[in-house]
Amino acid sequence: MRPSDNPQDTTTAGTDTRQEEHTASARATGTAMPQEECPPGQFYRRLAESLSDKLETRQSMLIIGEVFRQAIEQYVSHAPLTFTGMFSKLDYLIKQRGVTGEEAALLHLTRKALRRMGAEHEPPAAQLREDLPQHLQAAATLVMLTSGAPVPPGLQSHFPRKAPQDRWKGYDLHLVRGIVQSLDKHIITVREEQHGEQLSVCYDERNTFLTRDGQGDWSYLGQILTPGAQVNLVRVRMQDSLCMPELIIYEPDYLVNVTTVASCFETYAESPYVSLVNRLKPQPNTEHILLGNLTGQFLDDTVHGRETPFAESVTRFFQRHALEMLACEGLQSRQQTEAFCENARAQQANIRQLVGHDLKESIREYDTRHVTLEPTFFSEVLGIQGRMDFLHTSRGEAVIIEQKSGKGDFVPQSAPGYDPNVPKPQEKHLVQLILYRALLVYEFQMHSASLRHILLLYSRYKRGLVSVGQMPALMLRAIRMRNLLAWCDIHHAHEGYGFLSTLTPDSLNRKHTGGKLWTMYTRPELERLLMPIHTATPLERAYYLRFMQFLAKEKLLAKVGSKTKEDSGFAAKWLSSLEEKRTAGSIYEGLALKDFQMEDHAVTRLTACLPKQAGTDSTNFRRGDIVLLYPYKEGTEPRACAQMVCRASIEDITTGGIRLALRNGQTDPKVFARGAGVCWAIEHDQFDSSSDTLVSGLHRFLSAPSGRRALLLSQREPLTDAGVTLKGDYGHFNSLVLRARQAQELFLIIGPPGTGKTSFGMLNLVREQLLEEGTDILLLSYTNRAVDEMCGKLAEDGIDFLRVGSELSCSPLYRRHLLATRVQDCRTACQVRGVVAGTRVFCGTTASLNACPWLLTLKHFALAIVDEASQILEPHIIGLLSMQTHGEPSIGKVVLIGDHKQLPAVVQQTAREAAVTDEGLRAIGLTDCRNSLFERLLTRFRTASGYDPRFVYVLTRQGRMHEQIAEFPSLAFYAGWLQPVPLSHQRGQPHACPSNNGIARMLTSHRLAFVCSEPPALSTSTKTNDVEARMIAAIVHQAYLLCGKHFDVERSIGVIVPYRNQISAIRNAVDQYGISVLHDICIDTVERFQGSQRDYIIYGFTVQQHWQLNFLAGNTFMEDGAWIDRKLNVAMTRARLQLTLVGNPHLLARNTTFRQLMDFVRARGGYLQVPEARFCQGDFSMPAGAADISQPQEEG
Repeated sequence: MRPSDNPQDTTTAGTDTRQEEHTASARATGTAMPQEECPPGQFYRRLAESLSDKLETRQSMLIIGEVFRQAIEQYVSHAPLTFTGMFSKLDYLIKQRGVTGEEAALLHLTRKALRRMGAEHEPPAAQLREDLPQHLQAAATLVMLTSGAPVPPGLQSHFPRKAPQDRWKGYDLHLVRGIVQSLDKHIITVREEQHGEQLSVCYDERNTFLTRDGQGDWSYLGQILTPGAQVNLVRVRMQDSLCMPELIIYEPDYLVNVTTVASCFETYAESPYVSLVNRLKPQPNTEHILLGNLTGQFLDDTVHGRETPFAESVTRFFQRHALEMLACEGLQSRQQTEAFCENARAQQANIRQLVGHDLKESIREYDTRHVTLEPTFFSEVLGIQGRMDFLHTSRGEAVIIEQKSGKGDFVPQSAPGYDPNVPKPQEKHLVQLILYRALLVYEFQMHSASLRHILLLYSRYKRGLVSVGQMPALMLRAIRMRNLLAWCDIHHAHEGYGFLSTLTPDSLNRKHTGGKLWTMYTRPELERLLMPIHTATPLERAYYLRFMQFLAKEKLLAKVGSKTKEDSGFAAKWLSSLEEKRTAGSIYEGLALKDFQMEDHAVTRLTACLPKQAGTDSTNFRRGDIVLLYPYKEGTEPRACAQMVCRASIEDITTGGIRLALRNGQTDPKVFARGAGVCWAIEHDQFDSSSDTLVSGLHRFLSAPSGRRALLLSQREPLTDAGVTLKGDYGHFNSLVLRARQAQELFLIIGPPGTGKTSFGMLNLVREQLLEEGTDILLLSYTNRAVDEMCGKLAEDGIDFLRVGSELSCSPLYRRHLLATRVQDCRTACQVRGVVAGTRVFCGTTASLNACPWLLTLKHFALAIVDEASQILEPHIIGLLSMQTHGEPSIGKVVLIGDHKQLPAVVQQTAREAAVTDEGLRAIGLTDCRNSLFERLLTRFRTASGYDPRFVYVLTRQGRMHEQIAEFPSLAFYAGWLQPVPLSHQRGQPHACPSNNGIARMLTSHRLAFVCSEPPALSTSTKTNDVEARMIAAIVHQAYLLCGKHFDVERSIGVIVPYRNQISAIRNAVDQYGISVLHDICIDTVERFQGSQRDYIIYGFTVQQHWQLNFLAGNTFMEDGAWIDRKLNVAMTRARLQLTLVGNPHLLARNTTFRQLMDFVRARGGYLQVPEARFCQGDFSMPAGAADISQPQEEG
């Protein structure tokens, strides 16, 4: 579909913004001649004249309006702020003078009436005549408030006898969630969620609350709502049988970012397609964006009271953003850099004046200790989320500031009262603030009077503090855009993006813009962006469009949840109950904050202490996780909505609490002071930006050199050079390194468990490449843990490298290799460039490089090695492989290392949803979007006897597992070709068991054992199995005793289970033995264990019901006639010396692979069926004839 065929284009995109109150900015007073003020007596005499019988009602109203406006203008002329219209000026006056609720309502009613004078909806003469006394009272009250002079009794006698009623004051229900049943052009039939009652929702012009007395048009809902859609009805009033909401929110669980909504208000269109086009663009790295980030740092400095010299502040910023600064095209010359610094210096001075001085004068009781920088908010009511730049809260009142470092809207110099120091706000910036205001009003239920100031800070201007008032029509347009964005994303996730094939700049130009800006800049930019889609081959376009839909569906499921995973999706923050969150391990609750760490006048770290009554930690949080921290009242359920939320990263988790590093430092611990009866909670965070970088990278694929596109889509064979020889000697790995060197573009290494794919495969390739002078190497992996492992191998080998990423995502051992750390002593761009140019090895996660791809514009990498490649989906790597410099690929050759028989990437979509039906794509091996590029290319290189040796090398010698442990995985999953190296621990010699305990004898006599468990007598949860928990704890205890002085919590014992809940049960059972060091052994899911190993591994199956087998064996596929259970493969191959399996044999036997495994163990004498009580006591004997095996020992 074209944009013109879609419902978001059914109303005029260029709605006349003159209806809004931001028609003109207030004029600066400091640049003009001092104005003589009108005394109050003259105002009162003028109001008395309005009562003359010689005047018509309308003329009297105009005189009252004249006094009303002039009194306001006279008062705000002394304010250090700039205002966007009459509402913001009156609002400022009301709050500065402490006006009461009734008086404030009176003043606003008159303001609204004056705004309608001369407009299309001017009140009729009869209504004007009836309301004239209250407008007279409002104007007189205004004069009294601004001057202090009492109202003359003669005027007071004409005031109305009773106060006017505000019809907006009351409503019946704050929020109704419902599901659409049917609709026509006037009524939406909704079944409300709580009681199942059917409601008739009026959404036409009769609902003046919804349309704001005709300022908004909701007819577009008729085109996007369908039966089954969820809606929020906000602030509902019942009139007879009709439901009259103030707002209708489409699919509210799909949160849309406020900045995304604002970005859709462009000069050429007001359309959700503007957002889509923006996502296709390369990640922006311009001097304007860098300046915005730098001025944000200036704002932080000012709020925190840091008098940082300009040069020092710029240097600090440069060190943190070195790659962006070096790669920015607008900062390549000396003149460009000097202009940047000059602009930044002026903005620093403006911020210090506006925020450090003017703001204090404008806000009563301003205190920097009450300022929160960059708080995050989520609104389930409005279906939006946002991050404010600045929030000041005190005594229930709030001040919001949104900072902008760029220009305001264009104002001709010939305009009356033009002042270059006063900005006119851009509409998109106003949209952003209006939505923040709506968020506080509708989600937080704050009264308008509590919102003291809503301000735009244009730091480019000396008088850049702009007060923004209510703009009902613009707010309705913003909500409309939010609804349309949600509809577009959900619609295209299901229906695809085929319309992109015919999308053109002219079809996007909904405002029919002409002129220089459109012709010379906007239109050519859009043409360049869309051209690769139009010129792509059918196969390239099919690939692009299929993964566009795949990414959209993943984003949708990440927001609203997946059918296959409980407590999934960000919406679980408010949809899941506290008990469901506890079960999923997705929340810390009842926390108290302490140990606030100050750095440079700001709180940067704190500890969230667990409650004393807290049991074993069974959550799924880990070091490095990005989380949300928010308060809630004790005794209530934690809820991230309607709260100020701080984003943080977990530095450490101990029995004492969770150590957090705040992503934005705060001014004072008082920011976190919530008084008695307030607790804190932690939940997982999610960023939309990561999805957007993948879309941008996918679009970059269409612009990659044609040869690279053909290679990645298997349209040509990769180049090889059989004449290449090795420069180094790598022993048994010479064959691997040689074949990888002879491959000129693409090479795959299959690395089964324990085969040393990183220790030897990756490291030897790096060593050989470094012998080639003048070449650079890029090392990538999916997880930070894997990148840390690569860093460790490089460090052990004495190879210098730079790590890309943040400090919190990097092991402390390698933080000195971070780019930000390495450039700390650099003072010039030339020095930083030298550090980057002089380093030959770079490493990082695919996510960090996708978010910051500019390294690939600064350097050409002859070789990129991608570890964990079988866990990386195609969109996560395709954009990096498509990067180019000077028309050539930025990465010369890529080596992918992985094992498609271990756990794949975590994907929300089912096999059916991710299936590929396009025959052209299926012909190149793309049958399932959930598969990795590594796996697809493996199918390309399959031969009758295995794999093409020119492009694939298979590691077959593993040095981890004892040969008896490895035997079943080798036979079942690797066709028998996975063999031991062997190392000494893989063929240990037997000796006598030091204990008569049956478990100890089992551990010393059988490398592989299966222990039968009985079903629990009564279980309240199928995800916990107390019988198995006690049996596993007994095994852990005996393994600990066998280890003796050699016990190492990081190496000796590990427990793997499928469910988070079972972790807590096992840890509680282990703790009963009273051995403190055992509390810290790793008990985790198989997904978390991938890449790890222990001497002793116990795998508890846990399951109690037949349907749970689907989850347990959910990562299974068939290859060469054999079922490959990836999860079981990973679980079994974590053990070095001994593996014990614990499970219900009758249930597990229903699965073919599990039945084969039990038969395998039984045939080797390791199958035990002993009652739980006797087993835990060790009161049993091993089968006769079993030989003892060696104790754990160090490798030689």
